[in-house]
Amino acid sequence: MRAKLTLLLFGLLGLFPSCTGSSARPPLTVTYVANEGFLIEGAGKKVLIDALFGGWQSDWCDVPSDSIVQLMTGALPPFDDIDLITVTHDHVDHFGAEIVAAHLKNNRRGILVCTPQVAEKLAATEPYAEIKDRIRTVASPGDSAVLMEISGIGLRVLPIPHGGSLERHGNVQHLVFVITIGGRVLFHSGDASLSDPSLYYSFGFGKKDIDLAFVQWWSPQEEMMSATQELVRDIIRPECIILMHLSPGDKAVDQSKQKEPVAREVFVPQYSMQSWVLP
Repeated sequence: MRAKLTLLLFGLLGLFPSCTGSSARPPLTVTYVANEGFLIEGAGKKVLIDALFGGWQSDWCDVPSDSIVQLMTGALPPFDDIDLITVTHDHVDHFGAEIVAAHLKNNRRGILVCTPQVAEKLAATEPYAEIKDRIRTVASPGDSAVLMEISGIGLRVLPIPHGGSLERHGNVQHLVFVITIGGRVLFHSGDASLSDPSLYYSFGFGKKDIDLAFVQWWSPQEEMMSATQELVRDIIRPECIILMHLSPGDKAVDQSKQKEPVAREVFVPQYSMQSWVLP
């Protein structure tokens, strides 16, 4: 069931119990929009990741309700004054061209970072002439990270391929984002595979910890950790994790019962527009 508008406006805020961070850093609010979409607010900045999509229904992933889509397209609270919009790839559960275009038209401060495939879809929308100067593309595939700073937000863009079979996803341009906001470092995997340690080492992971990682859902293992869990624990090294790309049944999984912890806390979103605060 989708959250009511009152929850959208005044959403129940939970605290990250162990992700306390430094008292010198401002608090960070993270809001789950749907599927892999999040709104991140902190240090006077606002970021959207894979959140601007909707207008269809699904029984395999969360989709923003029509009322939330209206707020997105109108750039209305809480989707107002967004500084940075990122899109990992051109799939319907991550990106809606008309929704992104309408949002950028109504939010003239927003900068979009995306793949050329996403930009190509936007070029076919009516507002494109008004928004094209605020679209930044990063080529994918590629072998090096692209560093940016947008409105005081640090951004490292990694052209890491979409996971799954080459037959199904081999032609999909895909990006992974590492975002620094308010002194905190966030990792969003999109739909990238998390099974090749050498790939992530080549992009510099394993040297510094990530404060918060958004990673795809995994099945809890009773006897041994999966390769994905080991990579996240040993190479991404997040303090806290929010799981994403959840089907309705996945939300019932109690990650606290994992035999070996992947991070100090693993959170499973339960409803659209649920929020947490990183103190």
